[in-house]
Amino acid sequence: NFKAKIIYAQDIDAGDLKSKFDVIIFVPGAIPAVSGQTNSITQSGPDPESIPAEFRSQTGRISQDKSIPELKKFLEQGGKIIASGSSTNIAYHLGLPVRNALVEMSPDGQERRLSNEKYYVPGSVLKVSVNNSVSSTWGMPSKADIYFNNNPVFRISTDAIAKGNIKPLLWFTDATPLRSGWAWGQAYLRDGITGFEAQIGKGKLVAFGPEITFRAQTHGAFKLLFNQL
Repeated sequence: NFKAKIIYAQDIDAGDLKSKFDVIIFVPGAIPAVSGQTNSITQSGPDPESIPAEFRSQTGRISQDKSIPELKKFLEQGGKIIASGSSTNIAYHLGLPVRNALVEMSPDGQERRLSNEKYYVPGSVLKVSVNNSVSSTWGMPSKADIYFNNNPVFRISTDAIAKGNIKPLLWFTDATPLRSGWAWGQAYLRDGITGFEAQIGKGKLVAFGPEITFRAQTHGAFKLLFNQL
């Protein structure tokens, strides 16, 4: 059993996180995209006055100006953050040398996300290679099946990998990783990294593109969550 507490944006913004928590888990949808990115979302909520007083502490959103600095401080002081799905956006907020692998160059020389006509993988099982020499993936085989639903895939600076600042955990080795389901344009996944860990100060960010807490995630991937705890 793990002693756990559900926390909200107001809890994060209040700071002093390291004195309260060892690990913070962000499920998909918790961390917004960086402002200015093409896939960023403007989030709004109801008027707090319309919410019963006992629930108002649960309102609010993770913000770049207040929440992210507190999370960075938590990491630097020795905390661990686990992020999955779109919440791996935190890597961009922290300025890590990672970028979206599923992009192409437009005629005007700008990077843009691959269109659904070229790449689309809705709710399928894919095969990944696993770096099982580190504690984050102990007990995992060298190959594993993961549930994947158009999840984030990254390119990581080779310099950061060489220095050991970022360690790839899961990646697509070949151009045909599909095990079950449907994967249009799956060849674009080749060499893309979909799980990594990054040392930040005394702490660590562990990021998984696949939604490792999703109810239909393959049993073989459970260690990806529980090893961190």
